Amino acid sequence: MRLLDGLSENIHPSLKPLHPVIADSESSASFSQLGSLLEQFQCATREAKKLVLGRSAHELTRRLEPESWSTTECLDHLARTTGSFLPAISRAVAAAPKLTTKRPLRTGAIALLLIRNLEPPYRLRYKVIPQLVPRNTDFDAAWRAFEESQSRLSETLCSATGLAIDKVKVPCPVCTHITYNAYGAFRMLAAHQRRHLWQVQQILAALDAIDRRKRRLETAV
Repeated sequence: MRLLDGLSENIHPSLKPLHPVIADSESSASFSQLGSLLEQFQCATREAKKLVLGRSAHELTRRLEPESWSTTECLDHLARTTGSFLPAISRAVAAAPKLTTKRPLRTGAIALLLIRNLEPPYRLRYKVIPQLVPRNTDFDAAWRAFEESQSRLSETLCSATGLAIDKVKVPCPVCTHITYNAYGAFRMLAAHQRRHLWQVQQILAALDAIDRRKRRLETAV
């Protein structure tokens, strides 16, 4: 069975053009930065959809190795990670002061370091804490959770328009003694999404290669 064949007619809010609160705001560096981040989140959703369209449930839930993740598990992990980060980010955004100048938002040294290590192709692997380990093996449920998390993330980002979100701290849900500012946290989530969508690309490409070799062997016999 092929999945997601009808999704092209039902565009999720996170795939729509830039939110008018950001797109129509007074031009400044911070508005451009938030607009760029929103486009990155939208691009991640579009890329995820592109990767899974036309794939079977077997392909999307298949692991390369017993201890590796499937495409479905990668999407479930992304949804769980966003869900873990968002409460603290939302509280920080709600507490952020208004921007009084058109200055750019600052990412912060800790967030910049983490972003560099998250971006694909990556060499460093991180131990995943239990609450972020994927548990959903049903693709449809994982996709719905991912799409909903993307929508919530985009709405939270839009609520930060005009605010100095680099002046408020967010505790890391993975290491509670580490904090970074809310703008840096948004950027980290965008990099984290690129990391795991790249992983999905590698998984599906490897599965395709395995299937091609199998077909060649069957033809040769």
